[in-house]
Amino acid sequence: MKLLTYTAACLGIVLSNYVFAADAQPLHLRGEITAINGNEAVVTARNGTKTTVILQDNMQVLDVSKTSLAAIGENSYLGIAAAPAPEGKVRALGVMVFPEGARGLNEGHFPWDKGNNSTMTNATVAKLIKKDGATELTMRFGEKTQLVVLDSATIFGQFVPGKRELISVKSKVLIFAMPADGGKAVVQLIMVGRDGFLPPI
Repeated sequence: MKLLTYTAACLGIVLSNYVFAADAQPLHLRGEITAINGNEAVVTARNGTKTTVILQDNMQVLDVSKTSLAAIGENSYLGIAAAPAPEGKVRALGVMVFPEGARGLNEGHFPWDKGNNSTMTNATVAKLIKKDGATELTMRFGEKTQLVVLDSATIFGQFVPGKRELISVKSKVLIFAMPADGGKAVVQLIMVGRDGFLPPI
């Protein structure tokens, strides 16, 4: 639990920097590791863009695996990447189920980069209602709430602390990094998907 709490704290620092440090212009890199050479790796995005990243000794590694709606209940703490939906709701593109030790991590509702006008909601499930073939969540963060619709296209993941050895060629990853000289990026945190699973946020 101490390791999980430490990792969650570091993740919170990283995500907070990404959301609020406007002058830092941090990067979210999603794709597959296609080469590793010492402390550098090449991440290839789905559109073919390649980015060389520097793997720091003190970077955080999270081990991400696929899960399902069954893992979610009232009081679950989730990170939800979503697209706009009618009536002030958002439609979940990807959901990350947080372990209990990471509850409260970077709580809030803010812009994200999974598409036009996408958002991230880190919050607690206050209410879960299934109707008309979909599931609607009332997510609570502080005194505010956000309605989220889950459907058949929503992808679900979960994470635990991971080790550097998880990082290998063909790993699917989501990397939080800062730009460096020469078009490279310095990794602060890397989410590594198990069995070819791309972290869904």
